[in-house]
Amino acid sequence: MALPHQDKVSRFYNSTHIQISVALLIAANFLTNIIEKEIDAHGENYPDVFAWFGHFYNLMFTIELGFNMYAHWWRPFWKSNWNIFDVVVVSIGVINTLNLPLPPAFGLLRMMRAFRVFRLFKRVHSLNKIIVAIMHAVPGVANAFLILGIVMSIYAILAVEFYMDLGAGCTAPDAETLELKRWETARGFCMGDEYFGTFTKALYSFFQVLTGESWVEMVARPGIFFWSEDWIRALGGAVFFVSYMLIGAFVLTNVVVAVLLDKMVDPETAEKVEELINAPDDEDEQAEGDAEENKVAKVEATPSIPIRTTDEFDQAMTCVTNQVQEYMEFSEKMSPEFDTLQSDMASMRAQVANMILCMSGGANNIEK
Repeated sequence: MALPHQDKVSRFYNSTHIQISVALLIAANFLTNIIEKEIDAHGENYPDVFAWFGHFYNLMFTIELGFNMYAHWWRPFWKSNWNIFDVVVVSIGVINTLNLPLPPAFGLLRMMRAFRVFRLFKRVHSLNKIIVAIMHAVPGVANAFLILGIVMSIYAILAVEFYMDLGAGCTAPDAETLELKRWETARGFCMGDEYFGTFTKALYSFFQVLTGESWVEMVARPGIFFWSEDWIRALGGAVFFVSYMLIGAFVLTNVVVAVLLDKMVDPETAEKVEELINAPDDEDEQAEGDAEENKVAKVEATPSIPIRTTDEFDQAMTCVTNQVQEYMEFSEKMSPEFDTLQSDMASMRAQVANMILCMSGGANNIEK
């Protein structure tokens, strides 16, 4: 059931000018958050100014959400995940503005203001297309992520077994020639315990190795040179870490990226993305359905004379042949001028209708 003047509100809200204005408002809010964290991170220099900006943006976004809900009420509004996201973000802003007596932990909800910029993805078609494509491509790379996780877990299990005693007591096997703190981390823990003491610690260490961040100096070299007196263990450590980098960083990570890109450019995925982005509202679908029904009814109501005999069939085919010939001759004489062209197109449509009538057996009904 439509609300009063819902069509007018919908046309107003979905107009290009309003959508551009809302997008600029979202961008301005994001820029304000950046400036606030740059010049007044602790909220001590300009608390009143940024509080005023916060109230202004909350009010404008609340009004915009109200127009959106009224224009697309009820089911079309809640069918959109972007609208649900808008409701959550705006509700959090309203709660913060009203200063409701909530537990201190709920104060962290203020950080949701930074996520308002994601609402731009709903209004900018190119951004929306990328986000929707990524969301549809992610399930396709689940297997690649699973394989990468299994490989990381295998290496983490082996690392706990090999290196959990690395620098036990923060000393090397030859404590007389090596300094005591050589095997301590920057936080004062022994390397073996901090990096490979448990499965979760080792898994995190190998995630660090996968990113390429200080993995040689902080992870691989201590594991290799701790056993410098035993060249077999040292060589085994080098093979261990280098093989992980080759398999994890150079192969499986690129496999994940390749599968993700393949899914994003897949024609089936692209078709689904276009359907979701360009999906009409329920009212539009209903209007299109009514138009289609009227079209079918109009065609069914067209009078026709069924063909019952061979003579009637020959007569119909002769009629069609004549009409096609007239159609081809007439199309060659069409004028390029606009007014004359419109008249010519109307005549051609009439000739096409005569062809259809011929095929239905109504050759005798055509006025010569």
